[in-house]
Amino acid sequence: MHIEIAGHADLDRAEALVSWLERPHLDRVTITLPGLDTTERERTAVTLRHLFNDCGCAWGLAALVVAGAGSLLAWPSGGRGIAVAVLGCLLAAAAGKLLGLAWSRRRLLALLHHLRSAS
Repeated sequence: MHIEIAGHADLDRAEALVSWLERPHLDRVTITLPGLDTTERERTAVTLRHLFNDCGCAWGLAALVVAGAGSLLAWPSGGRGIAVAVLGCLLAAAAGKLLGLAWSRRRLLALLHHLRSAS
C-alpha cells in the first residue's frame, strides 16, 4: 500500500488507518506537505512507514528473554513448575507484543498530530 500525505485530508485518512492490530502494511510513504524541507519529509516518511509496519515483535522478544531468564534463575522443579514457567514465558511474550503495538500506535498518532500542526 502507498500513502501520500499532501494535506490535512491525507492526514485524516492516515489517522483512520491507525489501529492496534489491523494496521495496513505500507510499501511506500510520500510526504509533500508544505512547510517541511526535503530532509524532514524523507525522515518523516521513513518513520511513518516503520511505525505503520511495526508488529511489536521486538518488545515481545525482549519480554520473552526477560521471562526466560527469570525462569532459569528460579529454575522450577517438577513438571508443573516447568509448565508454569513455559506458560509465563508465553504470556510475557504476548504482553510484550501488545505493549509494543500500543507504543508504536501512540508514536504514530503523535507524529501525525505533529505533521498536522507543522503544516
